[in-house]
Amino acid sequence: MTPIRTIARHTVLIVDDEPGVLDVWARILLDEGYRVARACDAFDAVGMLASNRPTVAICDLHLPGPSGVWLAKMIRQHCPKTAVVLASGDPAVPHGPSLHEAVVACVAKPVCRDQLLAAVRIGIGWASERTTTLN
Repeated sequence: MTPIRTIARHTVLIVDDEPGVLDVWARILLDEGYRVARACDAFDAVGMLASNRPTVAICDLHLPGPSGVWLAKMIRQHCPKTAVVLASGDPAVPHGPSLHEAVVACVAKPVCRDQLLAAVRIGIGWASERTTTLN
């Protein structure tokens, strides 16, 4: 298990228009020692990027206004070292990194605790490799 002090340096941005999802996912991540930022739509999330450089952003695919794919592109432009995980409850959406080049992982909603944490670990691994490569 990773020590809390190592995990705590990672911020996870959760972007979802469902308050219940934000609350449950935030509670899981906070219980694991991550810092958490929350946004209810793509515009709020983009506005947070200047002051919050998350290690991982978990974005709902179907947001009001611009989609999660649009947000993934914006995150990649503004924060190239931030890993993006796309979440969708739509069974017709393919779940895999090939969905879009700006996305490192996809999860199907409803997401269980272990799946959420596994996706965050994938994102942290990607971000760590990216930080090493870009420095």
